[in-house]
Amino acid sequence: MVVPVPPPPLLASHVAVRAAASAISHGRRVLLNGDHPPQVAALGRGDWVKLICGASFEDAADVRNLSLVYTLAGVDCIDCAADASVVGAVNEGIEVAASIVPTVQRPWLMISVNDDCRDLHFRKAEFDPDDCPLDCSKPCEKVCPADAISLKHSMVDGERTLSDPLRGKYEGGVITERCYGCGRCLPVCPYDRIRAVSYVRDPTMTAELLKRDDVDAIEIHTTGKGTDMFNTLWDNLSGSINNVKLVAVSLPDIGESTVDLMNTIYTIMEPHFKGYNLWQMADL
Repeated sequence: MVVPVPPPPLLASHVAVRAAASAISHGRRVLLNGDHPPQVAALGRGDWVKLICGASFEDAADVRNLSLVYTLAGVDCIDCAADASVVGAVNEGIEVAASIVPTVQRPWLMISVNDDCRDLHFRKAEFDPDDCPLDCSKPCEKVCPADAISLKHSMVDGERTLSDPLRGKYEGGVITERCYGCGRCLPVCPYDRIRAVSYVRDPTMTAELLKRDDVDAIEIHTTGKGTDMFNTLWDNLSGSINNVKLVAVSLPDIGESTVDLMNTIYTIMEPHFKGYNLWQMADL
């Protein structure tokens, strides 16, 4: 497991950051409407800002650093993978930001889950480096935006020489915690060796995360292909769902049936949830 590096001591350059973050925090508090939490008031004003770490991105060190910077920038919400170590990294980043600017607004922490393995937000690239020819130019490594693929040439017997450059094998492959399933590597592999592995977040583990006092919201990704799987997931979460302040549902635009689908999903949710509800359109 990657252990986040402790923050450096406050330097002179941090003074400007602290002043700017304090100004942002003060300005947003002044504009609050009614008795709603500031995050909800931001939604009402249309200036809600959410940092999306990625539903499948699980590099704790990077998540922690992103959370620190964006908390100082004044975001309303940080959306991350439904994983205990990732949730811990987000909260650590928020705490460090608060130690730099005590008046900074604490963003809501949102975890992302899915009800169907067909959702492209929940997949990882995978391949066996032993299957990679040594003369491959490694386009997958070059195209990955998350630096989640690393292939190193390793010798099996003896040392590689200029006259015999193709001895040995590749080691490494996909760095699972860094891969967020963008799919850019899939079409560029000249040997078609990379595959996408989809998954569904464990609802039991998700229900446990919702019981934490440092998880404020959940985003449920649904594919719009019926509501049976959403219903099953919601049943698993119903015992702990009211521990969070907001439930967001992300679904694709399926045309004229979209509103009917939303109404059906809301009917499933309504008996168990008393918090805020947010709807998001997503491309799958």
